[in-house]
Amino acid sequence: MSTGVRTAPGDAGSTPTPTPGLGLGLGPGAGSPEVLLARTRRWPVALAVLVAFCALSALLFRDGWTDLGTTVYGGGDAVLFSWYLGWTPYALAHGLNPFVTQLLNVPDGVNIMWSTGVPLLGVLATPITALAGPLVAFQVLTTLAPALSGWAMFLAMRRWTAALPAAVAGLLYGFSPYMIGASYGHLHLSFVPFPPILLLLMDDLLVRQRSTRRTGVLLGVAVAAQALVSEEVLATSAVVTVVAIAILCLQHRDQVRIRAAAAVRGLAVCAGVATALLAWPLATQFFGPQRVHGSIQPPDVAVSDLLTFVTPTPLQALGPDFAVRESLTFTGNAVEVSGYLGLPMLALLAFIAVRLRRNRLVALCAPLCVAVAVLSLGPHLHVGGHNTGIPLPWRVLELGPVLHNALPSRLSLYLVLAAGIMVAVWLDQVRPPRIRAVTAGVSVTALVPLLPATLLAFSAATPSFFTGSQVKEALPEGSTALVVPYPYPQQNVAMLWQAQAGFRFAMPGCYCTVPDRNGRSSFHPEVDPLNSALIAVATGSTTADATLQQPGLQATFDRFGLDAVVLGPSDHHDELVRLLTALAGRPGRHVDGVDLWLLGMP
Repeated sequence: MSTGVRTAPGDAGSTPTPTPGLGLGLGPGAGSPEVLLARTRRWPVALAVLVAFCALSALLFRDGWTDLGTTVYGGGDAVLFSWYLGWTPYALAHGLNPFVTQLLNVPDGVNIMWSTGVPLLGVLATPITALAGPLVAFQVLTTLAPALSGWAMFLAMRRWTAALPAAVAGLLYGFSPYMIGASYGHLHLSFVPFPPILLLLMDDLLVRQRSTRRTGVLLGVAVAAQALVSEEVLATSAVVTVVAIAILCLQHRDQVRIRAAAAVRGLAVCAGVATALLAWPLATQFFGPQRVHGSIQPPDVAVSDLLTFVTPTPLQALGPDFAVRESLTFTGNAVEVSGYLGLPMLALLAFIAVRLRRNRLVALCAPLCVAVAVLSLGPHLHVGGHNTGIPLPWRVLELGPVLHNALPSRLSLYLVLAAGIMVAVWLDQVRPPRIRAVTAGVSVTALVPLLPATLLAFSAATPSFFTGSQVKEALPEGSTALVVPYPYPQQNVAMLWQAQAGFRFAMPGCYCTVPDRNGRSSFHPEVDPLNSALIAVATGSTTADATLQQPGLQATFDRFGLDAVVLGPSDHHDELVRLLTALAGRPGRHVDGVDLWLLGMP
């Protein structure tokens, strides 16, 4: 996967760095003074790149920092992940299972392992959550995700290139259209240092084959960590890794038998370590309560259109209006249309693939780009927003376990990773100063179309009732409250209020993955007379008087055994007051920004 000893200039004063590949180039030993000195000199540059990436990310998410704690990106998904970030430390501090909760979807609860609960990030962000609350923790992690992911890519590429080309690869990876789209509330998809780390570890395992057992242990830890952030990213990383290994085996058939035994031993160690670390969460997911069956997402929707790769979307700052409008016709949510590279970048990648075809990294990444792009098209070819019905390879993969829940369009993460590697290697190969200037100009031309547009933030203010003393006086720890607006996918701010109140109460409803009556996945609890009435009145579809005529409404309300009803800021507020007053059988009182009905009290 490399070309032997690299003698291109790196950091100032560094010595040539050996990069043994399938040909095993020779150079100073790993513990030699020369290598140790070179590594020592690298860290100031690495820290400077991290600071630069963090500054760039802070600029990108500046609106969230201007109104810290009330402004976030991603709407209901931001609320969902803020809830998760608060729940994990709360559960661990109270001796509860962090992978299951009874505080949502009363009385059935939620198996959080089916709902992208990012428990590892919840643990890492505990100090921030404790000091400033889950919404601030979400903003911090949302800002750090592109910076840390890009920095991981930079560190990975330093194995093969000088600092500047590695930084370009990190910039492309960490601030790609995929990352910008994922930053709209999908924290489990935007926090992706794992693929670059996987790249390094697989290079150690398959190519360098030094200390196979140690590499297997590190790989197992990395796999377990990724599973506790996003099982989808782990699964798609595995698919892309298998494809990459297949390409390597075809290109270096003479090396397969020599290296297979050591690689298998390392993977066996990895499997053992990962299984041990994930035994508890996976047992909860597949054998615990509220597990689901079948596909979580609708198939053949969130896919890359054939025109995606050359059509800018609203996520890009630059792009003709007609092209942006065209992108809005593609199937799936707009933030999932993330495979855009642009014609200049595609042309550059094609040039690199031909010009550096003898470089082993380029020889691997060029066909990998094509393979990943084809897989991202999904089970059938879509062109201009139309499903042609032409079957594609993903149709076979989605028949297996796990992958039927992965969205093919999200494979654009690996497309930009492979593209970043190719661009970095090309930049690293340039020697004459005059050619370097031309190369820099070409690189900028290819990168400019990917410049992200200003991200749209939304306000998620919490009534002071939930953050002050009133909630503690009105709702004892462990009580059950109906919080309105009723939480469901299109309006789940009640989950944020519950988290801001320190999880004092359980409540009906949620935006989460739960089983329906047939065990199939659903993003909301089963429809009943109460939740359908609350949603209909809140959206203005009907009136309180008309809803009160609905059979079973009062019985459903009484069945929850509620201790309180809390109505926060909402559309059609007066109609909701009339409905809830009738159901509670008494008038409520206004306190600290909410209307409160205390039940079971004289």
